[in-house]
Amino acid sequence: MRRRKRGGGGGRFHRPSPERQVERLTPRFQLLQEALEARRARLQAEARDVVPEEVVVLETVGTVDNFIRAVERVPGMEWLAEVEEEEIPADDDFFAVDNEGERRRDKVLRGRMFMVFANKAALEQMLSLWDDWQSDNRLPYGFGRWKDLFQQLRDVRRWGVQDRLLETGLLDDWGERVEYGQEIVPCEIELWYRRNPADRRMARTRVVALVEELDGTVVNEADIEGVAYHTLLAHIPIAQIRPLIELLDHDVNLVQCEHVQFLRASGQMSSSLPGHHRERDLQVLPEAEPVGVPVVALLDGLPLQAHRRLRGRVIVDDPDDFELDYPAATRRHGTAMASLILHGDLAAGDAALPRPLYVRPILKQDPRDWRNHTETVPEGVLVVDLIHRAVRRLFDGEGDAAPVAPQVTVVNLSIGILDRPFEQFLSPLARLLDWLAWRYQVLFVVSSGNRTQTIGLRTGEPGNEEQVISSIAADVRHRRLLSPAEAVNALTIAALHEDESTDTPPPGWRDPYTTDGLPSPINAQGMGYRRGIKPDLLAPGGRVAVQRAWNAGNQADSLEIYTQLGAPGQLVASPGVNPGDQDAMWYSRGTSNATAIVSRACSWLFDLMEELSAEPSGEVVDSIPRAVWLKALVAHGSEWGAAGATLTRILKNRNNSRQFREYITRLLGYGAMNIGRVRECTARRVTALSAGTLGQDESHIHRLPLPPSLSGVRGYRRLTITLAWLSPVNPRHQGWRRADLWFAPPQASLQVKRGQADWQAVQRGTLQHEILEGEDAGVFVDGESLEIQVSCRASAGALDEEVPYALATTLEIAEELGIDIYDEVRFRVHAARVRAGAGA
Repeated sequence: MRRRKRGGGGGRFHRPSPERQVERLTPRFQLLQEALEARRARLQAEARDVVPEEVVVLETVGTVDNFIRAVERVPGMEWLAEVEEEEIPADDDFFAVDNEGERRRDKVLRGRMFMVFANKAALEQMLSLWDDWQSDNRLPYGFGRWKDLFQQLRDVRRWGVQDRLLETGLLDDWGERVEYGQEIVPCEIELWYRRNPADRRMARTRVVALVEELDGTVVNEADIEGVAYHTLLAHIPIAQIRPLIELLDHDVNLVQCEHVQFLRASGQMSSSLPGHHRERDLQVLPEAEPVGVPVVALLDGLPLQAHRRLRGRVIVDDPDDFELDYPAATRRHGTAMASLILHGDLAAGDAALPRPLYVRPILKQDPRDWRNHTETVPEGVLVVDLIHRAVRRLFDGEGDAAPVAPQVTVVNLSIGILDRPFEQFLSPLARLLDWLAWRYQVLFVVSSGNRTQTIGLRTGEPGNEEQVISSIAADVRHRRLLSPAEAVNALTIAALHEDESTDTPPPGWRDPYTTDGLPSPINAQGMGYRRGIKPDLLAPGGRVAVQRAWNAGNQADSLEIYTQLGAPGQLVASPGVNPGDQDAMWYSRGTSNATAIVSRACSWLFDLMEELSAEPSGEVVDSIPRAVWLKALVAHGSEWGAAGATLTRILKNRNNSRQFREYITRLLGYGAMNIGRVRECTARRVTALSAGTLGQDESHIHRLPLPPSLSGVRGYRRLTITLAWLSPVNPRHQGWRRADLWFAPPQASLQVKRGQADWQAVQRGTLQHEILEGEDAGVFVDGESLEIQVSCRASAGALDEEVPYALATTLEIAEELGIDIYDEVRFRVHAARVRAGAGA
């Protein structure tokens, strides 16, 4: 029997009467009609044989289920996208109410934005439906969803210039290029993805013509159907767009074009490691003799292959010949990430990975920023297309060539797109990673992004730990995740304020924290898509130093972040001062570092799974892809630890107490990674691994025998359950992930209760990690088991695929209880069986 999933619901809200809706919205519909007529007249004047269309935005309070079906019943109307709006300001028409119908001023509203293409006939039918609804509140058969929409409609409008341009960072980028003296500027033109290839060709032709009107050229194009991505990369003379930059003059046809979803800056995936202080690596090293094939791929800058820490350990694949104009002195970020994956923090002296590391360079030196040695995706390249080609080359090859590294299981992406913070829409790169993760069953490990802006303080505040944490937590808007950190199938990593260095900050700088284990002050924050948990995990990323910053009034009102390459931090390989230096090191810090540390852990866990596969019961290991196992196991030991208690003490108050777990989950995710808890069991800790494959509306029950000696015994016990999978995706559905898997953790027999991450948020992604704790005695008899039912449902249209999943379960007790639960469970584990059955 399939267990039904509990949901949180959208809450109750007041909506206006039909008469008030007519009063509010009829002028809006008239504006839409006038805009379409104006576009038709303009196209006729230009002698263009094109059917005029508009992108119509329908904004609702609350949800309208399956509205896509209602759209598809209207000829000439095409569904484009649906976006969840999480914080809609209340007004006198729409506001939250309690169970008695009284207005609640403490609760925000949620809703949807529906985007549809509409030609003249479609718009006329929509207006006809509007007229029918306002006349007698009834609609023709098959159009009932339109009635729901009209009742909840907050606004109806065109997709306009502000949507396309003003929130994308393009104008700021162009302004910087003007100051730099650049005469030709790049622009990524992201088009609405049309289902019909002929419509896509028509849109391309139209947009290319508008670029050429500006004396520009289209230099690149990507059309990836699996993620509904169609983008042109254009180069445009700065003189043609100067009025747009300086006067915000929007009377530019390209900006007004209905086929354009967004206009974005190009080449914004970059990394900067400024600084010059280096140390010599004098440790005696054994000759590198990697064993086996690489299972981790690093997509980053070109590393310094000859460095003594990398020599013989990296396999560089450079089909685009980036190395030809990539000076050794600028190979900073790729060298640092390769060093961390292979060796970890060099100050710790840990063993190198036994396997080689595959590296595909996707960055080059930024010609505009030699001073800070910024490395960036080249301007003539679409980053989504570049990464798409890089991953396909791994598993499919290019042209007639064979795949270059089909055994890769983890792809490390320690860089983000600076001008693309997550807000509502999944970014194209996040969509691409989700699609590729399912297609190739590969785990992407990505950084949440660094936010190195100053930390604001109230005048007179000394900037202690409590004030720093409060300021960072309050600065949500300016510390959002950077694309592609919101990817649903990926593991998103933020940094712990932690490293192996014994050095203190430079003179004049100080450590912002006194408590160990806290998240780094430069982390980008969650939540993720549809309020799923992001970041997923925290890992050591180096300590950050701060100092007081003074404003124009000579008052210390903020803290400045130390961004130079000096201690403290994580010690990594680096280019040397002089050509030919192969033993330089320096200190760095950030979420990129933490991401590399997690990829390193995944490589160790891969070899652990290889060992388990060779054991007599190893068939369960080989029953699902390794990437799914790694996703579950690298997360399984994570916990909030002391950081959870510290953040609760500082941040919890009356206003946020009801949603506090979700509030701090955006800072902590599932907590700090600890693979040591996974790699070995103890007498007081036992871990069981199981796996399976589920289709829509199916479920499996997994059983873990209970240790009989624990029955009736009072004392601390903890149950940790981690479920991981990779989901197919649906680019035409707001739900995005097609496969929603979940479990409801057993609590009664062990007398444990849920803690740490919010119980609803854990079920919104593709990784459910739950920690349950208790001290009360549970009573059970020998032969009883914990039952964990894993269920699957479709959450974004039909689910036709079978979805592999991994389940890790750990039971542990306090040392002082003195019970050898490991032996007791191991003895009884032969009785544990996985019972599968289709749910009702």
